[in-house]
Amino acid sequence: MAPPNENGWVTIRVAAGSLAKLPVARRGTKAAPPAKTPVPPEVRRRLSWLVSVLGNNRVAELLQVSRSQPSRWRTGKEGLAAESRRAVIDLDYIITRLHEVYVPEVAKVWLTSPNAFLGGGTPVETLRQRGVLDVIAAIDAEAAGAYA
Repeated sequence: MAPPNENGWVTIRVAAGSLAKLPVARRGTKAAPPAKTPVPPEVRRRLSWLVSVLGNNRVAELLQVSRSQPSRWRTGKEGLAAESRRAVIDLDYIITRLHEVYVPEVAKVWLTSPNAFLGGGTPVETLRQRGVLDVIAAIDAEAAGAYA
Protein backbone atom coordinates (compact mmCIF):
# COMPACT_ATOMS: atom_id res chain seq x y z
CA MET A 1 0.00 0.00 0.00
CA ALA A 2 1.24 3.48 -0.80
CA PRO A 3 2.18 5.83 2.05
CA PRO A 4 -0.27 8.63 2.95
CA ASN A 5 0.09 11.90 1.03
CA GLU A 6 0.43 15.32 2.69
CA ASN A 7 -3.31 15.29 3.54
CA GLY A 8 -3.16 11.85 5.14
CA TRP A 9 -4.94 10.13 2.24
CA VAL A 10 -3.85 6.80 0.81
CA THR A 11 -4.31 5.93 -2.86
CA ILE A 12 -5.92 2.55 -3.43
CA ARG A 13 -6.35 1.18 -6.94
CA VAL A 14 -9.13 -1.30 -7.69
CA ALA A 15 -10.42 -2.87 -10.87
CA ALA A 16 -13.06 -0.88 -12.74
CA GLY A 17 -16.57 -1.90 -11.78
CA SER A 18 -15.47 -3.68 -8.62
CA LEU A 19 -18.30 -4.68 -6.34
CA ALA A 20 -15.92 -4.56 -3.37
CA LYS A 21 -16.78 -1.94 -0.79
CA LEU A 22 -13.76 -0.08 0.50
CA PRO A 23 -14.12 2.07 3.61
CA VAL A 24 -12.14 5.29 3.27
CA ALA A 25 -11.48 7.48 6.28
CA ARG A 26 -8.68 9.28 8.04
CA ARG A 27 -7.48 7.82 11.26
CA GLY A 28 -9.82 8.80 14.08
CA THR A 29 -12.64 10.04 11.81
CA LYS A 30 -15.64 8.40 10.28
CA ALA A 31 -16.02 8.19 6.52
CA ALA A 32 -18.78 10.35 5.13
CA PRO A 33 -21.61 8.27 3.68
CA PRO A 34 -21.58 8.21 -0.11
CA ALA A 35 -23.74 10.85 -1.73
CA LYS A 36 -27.00 9.35 -2.88
CA THR A 37 -28.92 10.66 -5.84
CA PRO A 38 -32.37 9.70 -7.14
CA VAL A 39 -32.31 6.43 -9.03
CA PRO A 40 -32.17 7.19 -12.78
CA PRO A 41 -35.03 5.58 -14.74
CA GLU A 42 -32.64 3.37 -16.75
CA VAL A 43 -30.99 2.02 -13.59
CA ARG A 44 -34.41 1.48 -12.01
CA ARG A 45 -35.47 -0.48 -15.12
CA ARG A 46 -32.34 -2.64 -14.95
CA LEU A 47 -32.81 -3.23 -11.23
CA SER A 48 -36.45 -4.23 -11.75
CA TRP A 49 -35.39 -6.67 -14.47
CA LEU A 50 -32.70 -8.18 -12.23
CA VAL A 51 -35.23 -8.67 -9.42
CA SER A 52 -37.69 -10.28 -11.85
CA VAL A 53 -35.01 -12.70 -13.06
CA LEU A 54 -33.11 -13.46 -9.86
CA GLY A 55 -35.43 -12.43 -7.06
CA ASN A 56 -35.03 -9.56 -4.63
CA ASN A 57 -32.99 -11.49 -2.04
CA ARG A 58 -30.51 -12.83 -4.60
CA VAL A 59 -30.00 -9.36 -6.09
CA ALA A 60 -29.40 -7.97 -2.59
CA GLU A 61 -26.91 -10.77 -1.89
CA LEU A 62 -25.02 -10.19 -5.14
CA LEU A 63 -24.91 -6.43 -4.57
CA GLN A 64 -23.94 -6.99 -0.92
CA VAL A 65 -26.73 -4.86 0.50
CA SER A 66 -29.60 -5.55 2.91
CA ARG A 67 -32.51 -7.57 1.54
CA SER A 68 -34.81 -4.55 1.63
CA GLN A 69 -32.42 -2.24 -0.25
CA PRO A 70 -33.29 -3.20 -3.86
CA SER A 71 -36.98 -2.59 -3.12
CA ARG A 72 -36.24 0.82 -1.59
CA TRP A 73 -34.21 1.78 -4.67
CA ARG A 74 -36.89 0.54 -7.09
CA THR A 75 -39.69 2.42 -5.33
CA GLY A 76 -37.64 5.59 -5.00
CA LYS A 77 -37.73 5.52 -1.18
CA GLU A 78 -33.94 5.85 -1.15
CA GLY A 79 -31.39 7.30 -3.49
CA LEU A 80 -28.55 5.35 -5.02
CA ALA A 81 -24.85 6.05 -4.46
CA ALA A 82 -22.60 6.08 -7.54
CA GLU A 83 -20.83 2.89 -6.39
CA SER A 84 -24.13 1.04 -6.04
CA ARG A 85 -25.32 2.35 -9.41
CA ARG A 86 -22.20 0.91 -11.06
CA ALA A 87 -22.72 -2.39 -9.23
CA VAL A 88 -26.31 -2.63 -10.54
CA ILE A 89 -25.14 -1.94 -14.10
CA ASP A 90 -22.29 -4.46 -13.79
CA LEU A 91 -24.64 -7.14 -12.46
CA ASP A 92 -27.14 -6.38 -15.24
CA TYR A 93 -24.37 -6.85 -17.80
CA ILE A 94 -23.24 -10.16 -16.28
CA ILE A 95 -26.76 -11.61 -16.20
CA THR A 96 -27.51 -10.35 -19.73
CA ARG A 97 -24.30 -11.97 -21.04
CA LEU A 98 -25.12 -15.21 -19.21
CA HIS A 99 -28.56 -15.27 -20.83
CA GLU A 100 -26.87 -15.05 -24.23
CA VAL A 101 -24.95 -18.23 -23.41
CA TYR A 102 -27.45 -20.19 -21.25
CA VAL A 103 -31.16 -20.33 -20.60
CA PRO A 104 -32.07 -18.48 -17.36
CA GLU A 105 -32.40 -21.64 -15.27
CA VAL A 106 -28.90 -22.81 -16.24
CA ALA A 107 -27.50 -19.29 -15.75
CA LYS A 108 -28.72 -19.34 -12.12
CA VAL A 109 -26.94 -22.65 -11.54
CA TRP A 110 -23.77 -21.37 -13.29
CA LEU A 111 -23.57 -18.43 -10.86
CA THR A 112 -23.24 -20.75 -7.86
CA SER A 113 -21.26 -23.62 -9.37
CA PRO A 114 -17.48 -24.09 -9.15
CA ASN A 115 -15.85 -22.86 -12.33
CA ALA A 116 -12.46 -23.93 -13.68
CA PHE A 117 -11.91 -20.55 -15.35
CA LEU A 118 -12.24 -18.95 -11.91
CA GLY A 119 -9.76 -21.27 -10.22
CA GLY A 120 -12.52 -23.53 -8.88
CA GLY A 121 -14.40 -20.68 -7.22
CA THR A 122 -17.98 -19.84 -8.02
CA PRO A 123 -18.88 -16.75 -10.04
CA VAL A 124 -20.74 -15.35 -7.00
CA GLU A 125 -17.63 -15.72 -4.81
CA THR A 126 -15.48 -14.20 -7.53
CA LEU A 127 -17.80 -11.20 -7.87
CA ARG A 128 -17.42 -10.52 -4.16
CA GLN A 129 -13.69 -11.08 -3.95
CA ARG A 130 -12.28 -9.85 -7.25
CA GLY A 131 -15.02 -7.93 -9.03
CA VAL A 132 -16.69 -8.35 -12.39
CA LEU A 133 -13.78 -8.60 -14.82
CA ASP A 134 -12.88 -12.23 -14.08
CA VAL A 135 -16.53 -13.27 -14.21
CA ILE A 136 -16.98 -11.56 -17.58
CA ALA A 137 -13.85 -13.35 -18.87
CA ALA A 138 -15.30 -16.68 -17.70
CA ILE A 139 -18.59 -15.95 -19.47
CA ASP A 140 -16.70 -15.02 -22.64
CA ALA A 141 -14.72 -18.28 -22.44
CA GLU A 142 -17.95 -20.25 -22.02
CA ALA A 143 -19.50 -18.44 -24.98
CA ALA A 144 -16.45 -19.27 -27.12
CA GLY A 145 -16.80 -22.96 -26.18
CA ALA A 146 -13.45 -23.09 -24.36
CA TYR A 147 -12.79 -25.68 -21.69
CA ALA A 148 -10.44 -25.07 -18.80
